[in-house]
Amino acid sequence: MPLASYQASDFADPAKDCDIIMKGGVTSGLVYPYAILEMARVYRFRSIGGTSAGAIAAAFAAAAEYARSTRNDPDGFLRMQAHCEQLPALLAGLFQPAPQFRTLMAFLLRAQADSGKLATAGAVMALFWPILSAGIAIGAALAVLAQGGAVAAILGGAIGAVAALILFLRGTATALARHNFGLCTGLTQPGASQQGLTDWMHAAIQDIAFGPAGRPEPLTFGDLESLSPDGKPIELRMMTTNLSMRRPHTLPNLRMRAFLDLDAWRAMFPAAIIDHLAKVTTVPKHHETLRDFPAAPDLPVVVAARMSLSFPLLFCAVPMWTRDIASSVLARHTGGDGTVRLRRLWFIDGGVSSNFPIHMFDALLPSRPTFALSLDALPPGGLASGNRVKFSTSAGDGVNLPVHEVDGLFAFAGSILDAAKDWQDNMLSGMPGQRERIARVMLSASEGGLNLTMPPARSAALMRYGREVGLGFANGALDFDEHRWRRALVAYEQLERTVHATAQTWSASGFGAWLKGYMAVSKSYGRVGKADRARIRARLNGFAGLARLFSPPMVGKERKLPRPPGRLKIGPDL
Repeated sequence: MPLASYQASDFADPAKDCDIIMKGGVTSGLVYPYAILEMARVYRFRSIGGTSAGAIAAAFAAAAEYARSTRNDPDGFLRMQAHCEQLPALLAGLFQPAPQFRTLMAFLLRAQADSGKLATAGAVMALFWPILSAGIAIGAALAVLAQGGAVAAILGGAIGAVAALILFLRGTATALARHNFGLCTGLTQPGASQQGLTDWMHAAIQDIAFGPAGRPEPLTFGDLESLSPDGKPIELRMMTTNLSMRRPHTLPNLRMRAFLDLDAWRAMFPAAIIDHLAKVTTVPKHHETLRDFPAAPDLPVVVAARMSLSFPLLFCAVPMWTRDIASSVLARHTGGDGTVRLRRLWFIDGGVSSNFPIHMFDALLPSRPTFALSLDALPPGGLASGNRVKFSTSAGDGVNLPVHEVDGLFAFAGSILDAAKDWQDNMLSGMPGQRERIARVMLSASEGGLNLTMPPARSAALMRYGREVGLGFANGALDFDEHRWRRALVAYEQLERTVHATAQTWSASGFGAWLKGYMAVSKSYGRVGKADRARIRARLNGFAGLARLFSPPMVGKERKLPRPPGRLKIGPDL
């Protein structure tokens, strides 16, 4: 039975606009559907973003909003609910390993299931005993053939067992590398009784967006950004990680030239997606077996979601190619071969580089609320029976980061990884003007994450937490007027600091006078003509002059403005 009942009229004409951002977390994404549904009763989603599991939820929300705003079909949210209600029963079966990894996947699922040490030991024996038995038999037999005694046979058997285990692990590692570093492609595997995750996502997105009549062409970013009757596009953004270049990308724009191999992608995407890509992509010169990555409007939403959710080793990484110009330049500089070569790129889970992209859709001064949903661990001392949803209310709420216990080697290694990949998200989440728009859902170790075999009742509990978040935001858990006031204070502080620093450099340090002289002899950006250069200098001079409007300074030793202080700076557009 559904967690809540809705009618199409509940979603027909929301009075407000909002943005939403959702954190990654594999099966923790079960939190999101009912949060989206409850918020959709009050808000129209204008900008939607997420990573990994959050990207799946973002794709569904965008498809439903497309149905409502562009096709005047609010039933899209009811169809979204119907698909998400299937998830507790379908969950484990969505993660379908390739045939050669079925035994390994079965072992991993049994080992991580909440079933006790005895069952885990049984899983280990079921997987490794045939391998160990063969190693023991071969090792002992060789010792006997070498005319050794009983002790030699025992020692030979032990060595054979270790050798067999090493060979098995090495063979598995090699097989995973050949299989694009993942157990699951995402597609439905032979003999499966249900769809694999990518097939299920594609079918659900198409149904949510286009209804029973359907459409053969997949939902694309161009569809979302085409103007709806109210003249406003739907902006959908998802994070992915370019492992080969060690950087994140915000899809649908890679902001670099990359090529895909349709034959390689057939193992990861439904036939309808491959057919669409064959139509909208071009064959680059000198690379006849490849295709250019599609322009943003032509990119299917499900492709971006799949690139965002490629959890390492669970799902195959998505391969692409690029011309490695940077390495060729460095090679020539060091006296080596500077030939520009085609090199493979691997795209994996966006959570590796930005699992909670709260920076998405941000503005110096917000015109509408941007709600953020975070999936966090149940804190030490917290009760599983307690309140699992936390909204920040007071000005200082959420300013401090929780302390995580590091009590062993594995915890130490895990904390290093988490600190490396999450520190920017964590620090930004604690900033004033950010923290009050975050709803935190605290999950126990047996909920969400890599718990792929959660029983339906536990999955349904996660959906209930999400509904609580949605109801909270829909009923004013974020005081938007207070939020804008705090954002105004944060913006003021940074603008004051910036204009005073600019004025000091421009006038007292002589930057303005230097720039006037250097413009005539500069060695780059020749397309910036004489008139443009004059305007640039005049406008920078005007900006530096704004310092008089921020005098006397309010930002000083006495701390009046929100904590912790921030910094206004220029960074890359991912």
